[in-house]
Amino acid sequence: MKRTLPDTVTDDARDMRTFRVDADVFVKNRADASVTERNITERITETGLWDVRDLDVSADGTRLAFAMRGPMVPDGDEEDQPTWNVWEYAFASDTLRRVIASDIIAEEGHDVAPHYLPDGRIVFSSTRQRQAKAVLLDEGKPQFEAQTEDRREPAFVLHVMNSDGTGIRQISFGQSHDMDPTVLMNGRILWSRWDTAPARSAIHLYTANPDGSDVQLHYGAVSHQTGPDSPDIHFFQPREMPDGKILALIRPYTDADLGGNLVLIDAKNYVENTQPLLESASLTGPAQVPLTGNDVRTLPGVSPGGRFSAAFPLWDGSGRIAVSWTPCRAQIGGQERACTDEVLRDPTVQLAPPIYSIWMYDTAKSAFLPLMPPEPGTMITDIVIAQPRSAPVVILDRIPGVDVNADLVSEGVGVLDIKSVYDFDGMDTAVPGIAAVANPSQRTAEQRTARFIRLEKAVSMPDREVLDIDRSAFGATNYMREILGYAMVEPDGSVRMKVPAD
Repeated sequence: MKRTLPDTVTDDARDMRTFRVDADVFVKNRADASVTERNITERITETGLWDVRDLDVSADGTRLAFAMRGPMVPDGDEEDQPTWNVWEYAFASDTLRRVIASDIIAEEGHDVAPHYLPDGRIVFSSTRQRQAKAVLLDEGKPQFEAQTEDRREPAFVLHVMNSDGTGIRQISFGQSHDMDPTVLMNGRILWSRWDTAPARSAIHLYTANPDGSDVQLHYGAVSHQTGPDSPDIHFFQPREMPDGKILALIRPYTDADLGGNLVLIDAKNYVENTQPLLESASLTGPAQVPLTGNDVRTLPGVSPGGRFSAAFPLWDGSGRIAVSWTPCRAQIGGQERACTDEVLRDPTVQLAPPIYSIWMYDTAKSAFLPLMPPEPGTMITDIVIAQPRSAPVVILDRIPGVDVNADLVSEGVGVLDIKSVYDFDGMDTAVPGIAAVANPSQRTAEQRTARFIRLEKAVSMPDREVLDIDRSAFGATNYMREILGYAMVEPDGSVRMKVPAD
């Protein structure tokens, strides 16, 4: 993907509707610097008032999916602009189409970050919130487009759709953004989730089945102070490597030069940087290591090793990774210079604009080979390699009456089953112990620590133009919670109760 270098070379990863015009998708027939690229989107974007982002390629290497937005309405407000849509390019026929053919349905929400599922469907991040809006109606509330918990913009959450744009269904219900979905070889969806629970805000990695079931934290809830120089980094653009490790881009919320650093994460053995899984308890970490030996800084300022914008691993056994990278560049007296120690010691030195281009990084040789030469005033980012590879495992959607209880499905509920509220990570926290507390001859009901459990859920926040509520109305936490109900805690600490699904 190639675009004109924007005037501002910083952005906030939490602003997902960002619209920067003059971008196009280019294709090379071979990963070779001598091969001329061709523009495959200019047939649509000829006005130059379009933006493109989030490339993905099918496992068989025949189709390319991406998000595209345009044309921009000059001087128009956000509500007057067109939405982000998912588009698909077929290499064999040289055809480009918007996946959702209907203009009305396409404009119902912003759709970004498409990724192919192994069964042919597409998972993507969207503001449509179809099932969330249905839940609001079921609760007797008006439908609205829920905002992120800081109310900066509509929440992007995961949806799936058929290859022809039909069958759109919401599968994730984060209160803020669920972004950058990809599919692991075991068939589960991996994505970056912005968690903004009270007193904390971070983006880490989650997984779930393609139908949205079995949501699990995958990595990084307390591994954000692991950047080379930044107090907090977050995890973006995860992709599985052939060896099972996760390749990810780390950066603060607000980046420098529109980039960050690339790391490899051993999420098969670790859930945090220095916290292994139980079956790998003897390991000490770290779980994440930089992809390259470059001295990459994630804070604004000089980054001697340059910065990265995107990466895509090759699945040919070579250990190579295509990366979008800008070397460190400085300016002295209006002349651009390499970031040598001598140049950086000059008191008049200033940073030159980034010049992202595509390189092939050989992990065995720790060497960069240019694939697309840098172009001044242009950024070349969002790289994928269209080569056939083994498809991930297909995980079928669960069928009521076969895989899940049909009565619970028709009722729209699930079952919360807690072994014991006194059991924290396998530790018995009851005094003097669960067995004693559960014995009525040793502890009466009044003497038990836990008698009842209260179930709460986050309250979706509307846009201020729909309902302007002062955050102080939510109490000290600034986050409103809705009480769903209460249940009794059994003497042994166990709880079993029905809860609303989704």
